[in-house]
Amino acid sequence: MPIDKINIGVAIITKDAELSIENAIRPVLPVVRQVVVVDTGSTDKTPSIAARLGAEVYFRMWDDNFSNARNYALSFIRTEWVLSLDSDETLDINSFNKNIFLLKNNKVGGIQARILNFLKPDDISYQTEHTYTRLFRNHTNIRFEGSIHEQINNSVISAGYEIAESEIIINHFGYINTSTEKISRNQALLEKELRQKPQDEWYKFHLAETEFAAGNISKAKELFESLVFSEELTIDQKEKSCIRLSQIALKNDLFNDIEKWLGFRSTNIHTEGFRKFILATALMMQQKFEEAALLLDSDDVKNSSLVDRISLNQAFEVISTVRKIR
Repeated sequence: MPIDKINIGVAIITKDAELSIENAIRPVLPVVRQVVVVDTGSTDKTPSIAARLGAEVYFRMWDDNFSNARNYALSFIRTEWVLSLDSDETLDINSFNKNIFLLKNNKVGGIQARILNFLKPDDISYQTEHTYTRLFRNHTNIRFEGSIHEQINNSVISAGYEIAESEIIINHFGYINTSTEKISRNQALLEKELRQKPQDEWYKFHLAETEFAAGNISKAKELFESLVFSEELTIDQKEKSCIRLSQIALKNDLFNDIEKWLGFRSTNIHTEGFRKFILATALMMQQKFEEAALLLDSDDVKNSSLVDRISLNQAFEVISTVRKIR
């Protein structure tokens, strides 16, 4: 399928993103037919930058509901397919071009992308990853649901379509400078959703992550503990819950708890590497340096994007020093 024939429009919602909006829009311009930006109350130059790049800019008052804003953007899309992006994200064009063959499948209505979340401004290798349906058909019945961490999967399936996996990569930089205001906003929205759906483990997981990021460790621990045996969450989410619980245990020198939470093996090399790194850190804290060295020297640890390179090098330096002394 020729690149210039792709019938795709990009839908972006944004607010006060003058430093990142161009990076979100410019890469997609050669491969899509339409870019729609919905601004929810910027006080900076975000709307004018988007308009200068050729985007259609619309305005909507923020009502504490991400789905409402995204669905408003969808109302202006005129293309057959929609790519949903945030203003702090960039589409990896090479991976996009390699996966557009999926658009030919008439049974497919949604396509999952790999979202790479970059966590440190000075280390692009330090990241987390999750999958999310970001490319989908422009269909009247396909709409986002949920005020926060909104999803579109249910409506894609209800419309009679399948959801396909892909290797499309979207780079997300929003976690590098997460403000206290943003964390508080997310907490409030997630708590609101849980008041309406108290058993929804998807929202519990994201609230646990938000509480962990905010430093509310006791509340995060309680939430994560309720999720490790969930039948609703993905394997990745349950493993991440165990990882978080092990990090909490590590801070409190609860070594038996660390072994309990990390008694699994992950098929995800990044998660497995981080699991071994936490175990190795616990062993070092117990003066078990040779056991720790075996874990740290594994390919899983060395290749994991979740393991901080500086911390890993420091661990090897400590082990080297101990060996010289002994």
